[in-house]
Amino acid sequence: MRPLLLALALLAIPAAARADDDVSAPTAACPKGVLTLHLLKPQNNPPFPWQITAFEKDNPCIKMDIAEVPFGQLADKISVLAASGNPPDVVVYDGPNTQTYAASGILLPLDSYLPAGFKDDLVPATLIEHSYEGKLYSPGTQQTTLALFYNADMLEKAGIPTPPRELNKAWTWAQAMDAFKKCQQGEGDNVTVWGLAPSRFGAATPGFVYRDLPFLRTYGDPNAPVESSVYKTYFAVAPDGKTAQGWLNTPEAVEGATFFQGMFNTAKITPKAGIPNAFQDKKACFTLDTSYFIAGLVNNDPGFKWGVTPMPYAKTPIVHTGSITLGVMAKSRHKDEAAKFAVDLSTGKAAEEFARVQRILPVLKSVYPKIPELQQYPLNIFAQQLLQWGHPRPPSAKFAQYDKIVTDALRDIAYGADPKTRLDQAARTLQPILSR
Repeated sequence: MRPLLLALALLAIPAAARADDDVSAPTAACPKGVLTLHLLKPQNNPPFPWQITAFEKDNPCIKMDIAEVPFGQLADKISVLAASGNPPDVVVYDGPNTQTYAASGILLPLDSYLPAGFKDDLVPATLIEHSYEGKLYSPGTQQTTLALFYNADMLEKAGIPTPPRELNKAWTWAQAMDAFKKCQQGEGDNVTVWGLAPSRFGAATPGFVYRDLPFLRTYGDPNAPVESSVYKTYFAVAPDGKTAQGWLNTPEAVEGATFFQGMFNTAKITPKAGIPNAFQDKKACFTLDTSYFIAGLVNNDPGFKWGVTPMPYAKTPIVHTGSITLGVMAKSRHKDEAAKFAVDLSTGKAAEEFARVQRILPVLKSVYPKIPELQQYPLNIFAQQLLQWGHPRPPSAKFAQYDKIVTDALRDIAYGADPKTRLDQAARTLQPILSR
């Protein structure tokens, strides 16, 4: 064959046929050579270097090649690489997208790789979030919930009793609103201290589903008859993730959206425009945030006493869950080894060490008793909420679209749109998308 034709023929060989590129020459220690697995992850997120080092030490014939992108570019990068002939073996992504990636054939189901009893040990919200059509596509790495942080000095000055630390004594939203109003300083255009800090999530505007959809879902009840609107309100989407009509826009959801709108437009205890670091800068008495917020307050003393109280509720307590997780790409040329990496990092001593070092909420119930800090205030509030009140953002194979459309609707409601009209519009827009 002439050189040019030979070169063209080599270029035509599919990427899958060049799997040996990832394997080094055999050695005495590694008779099959050293395999390089490729991992894509967002910057400044797990797995961290110490976790990679520990895995490679336990598996000397496997090396990890790490590629990082900014979190905001991650979803687009995954979509592009998933369609390519040479995707990464393991990908770290935002947990609510599990069903989307599973339905699209991007992720590999991991059931056959999981240790016995693993699913029974998973936090219920994690099992729901990472399952699709009866199969588990991610073992999970960590979890989050929201709680209400408060400036104890400001509350004492305003004569507000110390908020409860026990879930069974959690404030209702009516009680929380009373505290917001008493603590706020100024009114109209002359507010110097807001009752509740503005959102710092998403675009730092009202409506971000993770933070704000629970204002509606708390008006539902998962123990009500399944045909009832109050049951559907709690879940905000049908169990198969394909119906929003009659789930997102129930009378109870409209009631919750009306309360949410009132915080901005009637009670006016929280601003619509973002104020960076409002809580830390003593420009707000309260803020809704995750357990990660604690580290910032500890490492950068804001100059006041602060505390945490459980997420308030209307009818049923609920907190959204979901965080960074990892999965194996369905097109990986080294599925077994990639699955081993994903499972090893999420189980056993590795899971326990990760929780201990990073002070995260574990996805395995068996890890909680082994981390003393999770039994102590204030982390115990987040841990108890996760186990007792936690529920994933409404699971759907079209979650990205659901997330954007509902976020836009809630933002518009906060800015003054009629709650019923806007939720009806969102449900109508979503319906053909979800049912495809």
